Amino acid sequence: MTDELISKAPPDELFELATDAWTEPYWNAAREHRLVMPRCTDCGKAREIGAPFCHHCQSQGIEWVQASGKAKIYSYTVVRFALIEAMKECVPYVPAVIQLDDFQDNKLISNVVGVALSDITIGSSVELIWHDRADGVSLPRFTLSKNKKD
Repeated sequence: MTDELISKAPPDELFELATDAWTEPYWNAAREHRLVMPRCTDCGKAREIGAPFCHHCQSQGIEWVQASGKAKIYSYTVVRFALIEAMKECVPYVPAVIQLDDFQDNKLISNVVGVALSDITIGSSVELIWHDRADGVSLPRFTLSKNKKD
């Protein structure tokens, strides 16, 4: 019998955070373990994180709305081989496109962690967990929902 492979996460030092006026509210909320998503104040549609204007109406009006953290895996891949030395202890890891349940127009790129690779499928229900780095940055990550019937 072989041991089941569990998804890990890339090392913190590979991710350097650079914020600007359009992303700072997102990262400030993340430090408080709150997931917020941008919405246009003029047309009410979801905006992309970091976009300086609404892709629907070109307005720069923005509000940040609390998300539940419940989501589904829209797409993913499994990285099984370390291409650089810093990744050697971090494989396999699972970068994923996450579809938020309460923000259907927004997707996040994140990691699915702490899960048997054989249990990860497109459409799987996932929930938000937070990874707090030593430098004060908190990263949203996802793990399979305890209630898989979500």
